[in-house]
This record gives sequence, C-alpha cells and structure tokens, in this order.
Amino acid sequence: MKFFELEGISKRTLSILFTIKIIFGLLLWAIYTFYYTDRSTADIYKYFDDSKILFDTLKTHPTHYFRMLLGIYNNTPEFDTYYNEMHYWSRKFYGSIYNDSHTIVRFNAFVRLFSFGYYNVHTVFICFVSFIGLTGIYKTFATYLKDKKRELMFAVFLLPSVLFWGSGVLKEGIIIFALGLSIYYTTKLFTPKAIIICAAMAALLALSKFYVWLAIMPSLIFLLWFNKSGASKPLLKFAIIIFTLSVIGLNIDSFTPIQNPLVTLSQKQIEFNQLAYGNFTDAYHHPIPVAGSLIKLDTLEPTASSFLKNSPQALLNTVVRPYPWELKSPLMLMAGAENIMILAFILLCLVFSKPFSIIHWEYVLFCLSFVLIQFLIIGETTPVLGAIARYKVISLPFLLIAFLFMFDKNKLLKRIPVLTKLLSQ
Repeated sequence: MKFFELEGISKRTLSILFTIKIIFGLLLWAIYTFYYTDRSTADIYKYFDDSKILFDTLKTHPTHYFRMLLGIYNNTPEFDTYYNEMHYWSRKFYGSIYNDSHTIVRFNAFVRLFSFGYYNVHTVFICFVSFIGLTGIYKTFATYLKDKKRELMFAVFLLPSVLFWGSGVLKEGIIIFALGLSIYYTTKLFTPKAIIICAAMAALLALSKFYVWLAIMPSLIFLLWFNKSGASKPLLKFAIIIFTLSVIGLNIDSFTPIQNPLVTLSQKQIEFNQLAYGNFTDAYHHPIPVAGSLIKLDTLEPTASSFLKNSPQALLNTVVRPYPWELKSPLMLMAGAENIMILAFILLCLVFSKPFSIIHWEYVLFCLSFVLIQFLIIGETTPVLGAIARYKVISLPFLLIAFLFMFDKNKLLKRIPVLTKLLSQ
C-alpha cells in the first residue's frame, strides 16, 4: 500500500516492526491468560466475550446485529435482552462520560466475521489497525526530522509500553489508529478525502476515549491555523487558541446543556476512587478488590483553583511514578524502567539542544500541548499507578517527538564521536 511507503524506513524494516507488534500482542494475551488467570477482570477478554453475544444475533436477527454494530436505533426495549446478557456493555460505574466500551465490543463483533472466535486473530487485526495510526504519526513528523529518522522510528514504533498496551485487543489500539490518521490528514486539509477521514476519525476518537479527543483538539486547531496562515508568531497563535478554548470550555454550561468539564473531572476522580478502593462489584456481582498499586490523590473540587493546585501532583504521578519502592510487579517494573529511560532522553535533548531560533516550535507546541493535557487529566483523576502507566501510552510518542525537535544530534556526535555509527542514518 502506498500509505506504508515511508521515508527512512524500508519495507523490510516495516515488516519487522509489524511482526514485533504481533509478538507483543501475543505476550499481552499470554500474561492475561496464564499469569493473571481471572478472565472476568481482564480487559482483553471482557469486551471480547461480550462481543460474542452481539455477534450471535447475526444468526437469529441479522438486522439487530447491524443496528447494534453501527449504533442505529439500537436503544429500544427489543435490544435489552442482548444488553442484559453482556457484562460490560452497560457498566455500573464511570457514568459521567459516554460508555466507551461500546467501541471495542463492536470492533470485536466485526472481527468475529473473520476470526470464527479465535482470540489471536483479533490480536492481528488490532495490531494492523494500531500500526496504521503509528504510521500516520511517523509520516506527519518525518518530513521535519530528516536527520533523526532512526530516533523517530524508535519513538513511534518501539516504546515498550506502547508496544505492549497498543498491541492488545484493547481500546488503545483503536485510539492510536484514530489519533494517527487525524493528525496526518489534518496536515492535508482541505481536500475532500482529508476532510472525510478527519471527520470520521474525530468521531471515532470521541466515542473511543472522549478525553483524548479533548486533549488533541487544541493541537489540531493550532496546526491547521499555523499551516494556513504561515510560520510567523507560533507562540502567540498557540496562546490565543488555548485561551479561547479554555474560556469556552470553563463556561460551556452557561450557554449549553453540556456539563462543565471541571465538574466532570471531579466526578471521574470520585468514581475512580470508589472503584480503586473496592466499593463496587464487578459484572458478576463479585466484590472488586482494592487496587494493588493504589495511591492517594488530593481531592479534586470542581473549580479552576483546585485543578491548578492538584496539577503538580498530577504531573508527578504521570511523569515520574512509580518510584523504585513501588515496583511490586513485572508490569510496574517495565513502567518504572521506561520512565527512567524517557527522563534520561529528555535530559540529553536539553543538554544537546538546538539554538531556539531554528527549532520548529509549532510542532513542539503541538506535541507538548497534547501530552500536558493528557497527563493532567489522567493524573488528576486516576489513583492507580497501573492504570496511569496504561492510559498515558497514547501520549508517550508525542513527548519524545517534542524533544527530538529540540535535539541537536550533531552537537552530541561532536562531543561523543563513538556514537556516530549508532546514530547515523
């Protein structure tokens, strides 16, 4: 496919990268099949099992299957029989934002047309879908990082946590797909194809994980404005967009029926705390145990001052933790090691940075805005380190890409010539 013709990556290398994704997808399946053996609590199986109920309607009521799959007039009483059989279609918690489990259930119900119920066929499908999104991210930035294509390839395709969580039959794969195509085709507006794809991906992103759509929206508006108006005053344009959207967002309940986002965040923290502290039962009416990597969050009130007060703690939790004494499982160990690697990379980029005047600040702002909003939303509401490590994988490639734009590789190679062979393209 022409889409996969990438500057700086051969077809052979691309095939190897895709194979690595499948291996990590199989690894995630193996861990949640043979190590964590409770199928009812494993996200890779919860939505897969629910999808069988949806898929089985194809044999008895084909129109019901397609209506549920596409979300067309599927909330009438005649569908309650199916929804009552599903354990995770209608969740008893996380009620303040659209139930984003519907998207992954529908994805699995569609793939069952080809998989005949074999789980790891779904792994291959989700790996391909995710790989399309990662490819879109790479293509967007490769033009501006011509001297750092190898580093860009690693940042996009080979981060351990992105490989692990982004290669399983989970929402993360769909989010990466929608995010990558949204970003890539925003740079190509206004062609009819780009407009259609951007609109479809925006809808998919909003339905899959609404806060990710909120986090990327300011960056996409900024990139679109910047590309159409020229390269002058990127900081001013960025500040105007952030200020305008912040004013609209914080007052949206004054002129629409939409709930104030600060109220929503406060509710999400309450709900997540209740879940983490074992105050809910699961879909099988069994008590949900207290989370193993539980941390205490300061209470988030639905006010701007409370949000700002809690922001340092939120960023610390997402960027730095888990601390060494919190590494109580192999997955936490992976997350901790990756945090150290990322922080070391950021320090390296800052020490060997380009002159400010030649940095592509529009793309640095694009990436850091998305990362910062994501990290704040996650850190303000999520009291479980394991959940934080998983949720933030969507934004990690953008964090590394932002600092790649600042990094002066030639300055590093002059200081440490032995790295020339390793880092030369």
